[in-house]
Amino acid sequence: MNGGIKMKKRCLMLMLACMLMLTACSVDTQEARETGGTEPARLAVEKSAARDGGIEDNAGLYEEEFSDVICFYVTVTGGNAADKTNHTLAEVNSYINLQGMENTEKIMTQVLLQAGDEEGPLRSEVGYSALSANATMNVRGRTSTGYPQKSYRFTLFDNAGLWRGQRAIALNKHPADLTRFRNRLYFELLQEVPGIPSLRTQFVRLYVKDLTSDPPSDSFTDYGLFTQVELPNNRYLRNHGLSINGNMYKAQMCEMYRYPEKLKLATDPEYDLAAFSTVLEPKTGEDHTKLLEMLDAVNNYSVRIEDVTEKYFDLDNLTSFLAYNLLMGNEDSNAQNYLLYSPVNSEKWYFLCWDGDGCLHYGEDQLLESAFEVSSWTHGVSDYWGVVLFNRLLRTETFRAALEDKIQLLHGIITPERISEMVTRYREIVDPFTERLPDSVNMLVTAAVRDAVCKSLPEDVEKSYQYYRESLEKPMPFFLGDARTENGQLILNWDAAYDFDGEFVRYDVQVARDWSFEDALMEAKGILETQAAFDVPEAGEYFWRVIAKNESGQTQVAFDSIVTATGAHHGMRHFQLSEDGEAVNYE
Repeated sequence: MNGGIKMKKRCLMLMLACMLMLTACSVDTQEARETGGTEPARLAVEKSAARDGGIEDNAGLYEEEFSDVICFYVTVTGGNAADKTNHTLAEVNSYINLQGMENTEKIMTQVLLQAGDEEGPLRSEVGYSALSANATMNVRGRTSTGYPQKSYRFTLFDNAGLWRGQRAIALNKHPADLTRFRNRLYFELLQEVPGIPSLRTQFVRLYVKDLTSDPPSDSFTDYGLFTQVELPNNRYLRNHGLSINGNMYKAQMCEMYRYPEKLKLATDPEYDLAAFSTVLEPKTGEDHTKLLEMLDAVNNYSVRIEDVTEKYFDLDNLTSFLAYNLLMGNEDSNAQNYLLYSPVNSEKWYFLCWDGDGCLHYGEDQLLESAFEVSSWTHGVSDYWGVVLFNRLLRTETFRAALEDKIQLLHGIITPERISEMVTRYREIVDPFTERLPDSVNMLVTAAVRDAVCKSLPEDVEKSYQYYRESLEKPMPFFLGDARTENGQLILNWDAAYDFDGEFVRYDVQVARDWSFEDALMEAKGILETQAAFDVPEAGEYFWRVIAKNESGQTQVAFDSIVTATGAHHGMRHFQLSEDGEAVNYE
């Protein structure tokens, strides 16, 4: 009985299968008749495999048409003690937070923020119909807080709407940038670089009416020209099509070491957010697990850096970040002025650029007699030799080849002609502001010097490229050790200088009474060892330096530097010899 039922089921299934095959054949036959028998029933397509790596920017953000300069009208109303906004504009502007200062609390006030044109606020813009405060205002920045003209941050209230998809708005004065447009140039060019998102920027003219002054203002005061730069936060991630639940950190002083005393999980009883933020400031979330795992791997020398990179980074992004900043001469991007971003559900980390107002500065440095002295190792790839990740990567031929390819690609985009065209366009906007109050009185140089600086920018592109090429031929910088005395000998030691071509590196060592080394008391030249010994001299203060030279005659100095009353002096250390012959080293 059961066997008969099973047999019937098998027969039915076979009949259905045959019917389906006949139907398919009839369809194919019909389609073949209709198309002359030359086209298949369906088109074949190729499907690429999903990949974990690579990020793409939202290019549409940069296609929006905006006027060259928009106007912000800010009415300072003051706030209340409950949210710490009960401050005057004068108190807000008194805020100072220079490098090295700690535990400085921001001073905020409440304002009515409206956007428009030179005629006034526009109906289509944020704040037009607002009758009371819709945002907070505070001074932003570090070094820039010491200048008379401040940079500001405005944060719109939750019910105030958004301005171009942004709630937090930064207006930067860039007082140390003699051109007043370097940051705009830096981020506009970055939009064309593959593998790394940019930031939107806009020139803004700020007008302020201060109701907290005595007596209150009855009209708007012109604060001059600012550059608005998009702030990296959750809304930035959303606007650029990135993962809003990802991890993002802003580097305050991070050379990609592990920093175990400061970088801890938020669940650690010894976790200190303030200490954590001195290295990397968290911009999204408090789960630092992925970050610490990545830093552990970068600092694990038992694992090949190629394997670490393949797992935790994206080669296109790494080479874009490095090549772009090298060609733009943006040397202040090695330990700060960058962001680390990791999408949700991914182990990958990406470098994002932040702050380019120091780029293309070589011509300016030559023009100004008071230009800040920098060490030779800040030019080219040696500028990143102190960063653990790039130090390890640059030792591999594969990464150097990938970097070279990216350098050549970007060198075709960032040309002197392109920079010249952009400089001309920006100057048509910016120059009228630098030539009138309030910006004119706060410019650090004369109009003639500023004109020369602006004209030097296109030439700096080729200088940056040459610095890159030359840096590959030089030994890499190194650190000097502590001086010590032993058995009547002064012992000086240092780390070995790395050479990309594997050439022998010899060292010249000098000891002198002053940092100029015009009269060296002791010296040893052309030694292969990374240590030198001299007879212990008499008690007093001494300066010492080491110059590395490879077989091709290219030289390099140490990372170390000292500061005296005459300024910073690079490639050297100093120590004090006591009467009993003990060496006390200065940091």
